[in-house]
Amino acid sequence: MKGGEALEGLGWARKVQVVGKFPLQHSAVVKMVWSNKQHAFAVETYFSQSHSIVVVQRAFHTRNQIPLRDRVLDRKYILLWVENLRETGSVSEKR
Repeated sequence: MKGGEALEGLGWARKVQVVGKFPLQHSAVVKMVWSNKQHAFAVETYFSQSHSIVVVQRAFHTRNQIPLRDRVLDRKYILLWVENLRETGSVSEKR
C-alpha cells in the first residue's frame, strides 16, 4: 500500500498514509487521513454533546458509515482538533 491510497470496503472509503514499517512483522504502520469536514464535524459534535469523546466517536462512525468494529478516531486526535480550533480558529492540522 502506498501513501494516499484509499481503502474501500462496505460502501465507505478513507485515505491512509503509510508512516513506516515494523521490522519483524513486515506490516505497514498506517495513519488515517481525515478531511477538514470530518475534523469540523468531530469538533462540532464535541462541543454540542457536552465534551463527550464517546459520543463523538459514535457519531463519527454513523456519519461516515464506518463499521462499528473498525478503528476510527482516537481521543488524542479529537482533543488535538479542539485545541487547534481554540488556538488558530481552524480545525486544519498545524503545519
